[in-house]
Amino acid sequence: MTYKNISEIEKKVVSQENVIIGSGAGGSTTAFELLKKNMDSLILEEGPAIEKNFNNNFRNIGTEISSLYKNNGATPIYSSNGGPLIGYGQGCCIGGSTYVNAGYFSNTPSWVFEEWIKKGKVNFSYNNFNNYINEIKNEINISTEELTSKDVDSKKLYDGCRKLNWQIEKCERFLSNCQRRNMCPIGCPSKAKQSMNVTYHKKLNANNIDTIYNCKVEKIFIQGNKADYLIVRDRISGKTKKIKFKNLFVCCGPISTPHLLNKSKLIKYNKNQNDFEFHINFRIVVKFKGEKINSNLSTVSIFFVREFEKEGALLSSANSEIPYLLGTTSHYDLNIKRDLFENFQNYAIYIYQIKAKSKGQVKDFFGMPYVKYTFDQQDYFQIKKAILRISELFFNVGAEFVLFPIENIGKVHSIQEAQKVHDMINLKKLHLISVHGMSSLRSGPESSQFTDYFGRLKNFTNVFINDASILPGNTGESPQASIMSFVKHNVQNNRF
Repeated sequence: MTYKNISEIEKKVVSQENVIIGSGAGGSTTAFELLKKNMDSLILEEGPAIEKNFNNNFRNIGTEISSLYKNNGATPIYSSNGGPLIGYGQGCCIGGSTYVNAGYFSNTPSWVFEEWIKKGKVNFSYNNFNNYINEIKNEINISTEELTSKDVDSKKLYDGCRKLNWQIEKCERFLSNCQRRNMCPIGCPSKAKQSMNVTYHKKLNANNIDTIYNCKVEKIFIQGNKADYLIVRDRISGKTKKIKFKNLFVCCGPISTPHLLNKSKLIKYNKNQNDFEFHINFRIVVKFKGEKINSNLSTVSIFFVREFEKEGALLSSANSEIPYLLGTTSHYDLNIKRDLFENFQNYAIYIYQIKAKSKGQVKDFFGMPYVKYTFDQQDYFQIKKAILRISELFFNVGAEFVLFPIENIGKVHSIQEAQKVHDMINLKKLHLISVHGMSSLRSGPESSQFTDYFGRLKNFTNVFINDASILPGNTGESPQASIMSFVKHNVQNNRF
C-alpha cells in the first residue's frame, strides 16, 4: 500500500473494483478480507497520513492529538430533553480510531450477544463470533501487560480493588512485548501498539493496496439500485476526482457513515428512530499525596475494574500526559491548572465508562454531522453512583483530592464531600465525552433497519456498511474487536 493524495493521481476519473471509505478497524479489515479473496481495493481516508504529518515526532504527539480527530474531537451529542452536552471523539487519520485510542481488545460479553440473538439483531451464534475473535488474535498480537514501576496509576486501581474486594482483571490489548510500551496508546515509535497502521495496513502495503489520504467524500451517486460513483475532494488543495466502482464499502464510523448516506439520499431516518448508542466517559483527575504517579509519557491501563460490569460500568486508568490533564480540567480555575502543571507527577486520569441507556439519531447542521439524543434517567443514576464509587476507591489508596468533570464544585477531599456532590449534581454542569458509538445502521427484521445481516445496505446491491454502525447494540466494552469480527463475518459470507 502506498499513501497518496489526489494531486498524485493523473486520471480525471478513477475506476476501481472495490472502494473503501475509511481506514480504521472496519475499513482495514474489509480490505484485508477482500485481499484474501484475491480482490483489490482502494481506500479513501479523510484524515492525514501520520508518518507524513508528524515527522516521527511521536514524543510530543499529545500536543497535536486534536488534529487526528474529526472536528478536533468535538462532534456534539446534543440532548433534546435536558441531558448534558457530550463531546464525541471520532478518529480522523490513517488507522482511524485504532491509532488514537488505547487499543483495548474487549470481547462483547456473552449475555449481551445472546440478547441480540433473541431480538433478531444478529443471525450467527456466539461461538461463531468467538471464532472470528480467535482469527483476529492469530493475525494480530494480543497480550496483557505486567505491572512495572511506571504503572503506579494502575497499581492504585489494583490496591483499591483489593481493599474493597472488587473484581479487577487484566486488560487485553493490541500490543506486543515492548520496553517502550508506556508510549503505545498514540504514536508508538517501536510499533508495539498493534493499530491498523502496523498490522493489516502493513500487509496491504505488501500487496500494493493504495490509500488516498486527506480526501473527503462529498457525495455518492446512484443509478437504480446500485451506487455508481462518488466525488472526492482533497482537503488541502480543493481538487476533486470522480471515482467509479463495482462495490462500495462505507466504513466512516457510526456518525459519519449515516451522515454521508443520508446526504447522498441512500437512507432516510424515521422521525423518532433513535438507533445510535454510545458509552459515556466520566473522566476524573486524581491528585495523590506526595507520590509520583505520572512521568508525562502516554500510559495504558493494565486493568479494568469489572465489579460493576453487568450494570454497564467499567473503570480504568487513562493517558495522563500534561495536554490531556489540562484538557480534562479545562473548567477548573487557574490555581488548579497551575498546580497540575507544576506537580503533574502527582496527578493521574481515570475513566469510568458507562453503557448508556440514552439513544440518539445522526443529524445534519449545515453539512456537519451531530447526534440528537434522548437522555435516559438511568444514566443520571449511573453518574451519581460513579461519584461515590470513585471516591471510595481512591480515598482508600492515598488520594489528596479528586477533580470531577463537573463545573463549580472545586476539589473534593473526602467521601463526605463526594456525597454532597452526589446529592446536588446538575446535569447541565457535566463535562462528558464519548469515543464509542455504535448501532446507527444496525440490521434487523424491521423495515426501518437499513442493513441486512451481512452489512449490505437494503435496496442497494453493491453498498456495504462495515464499521461500528452495524453493531446490533451497545457492547458495554470497547467495540473495536467486535467491529472487526462483524466485518469478517460480512466479507467472508458475501458474494461480490
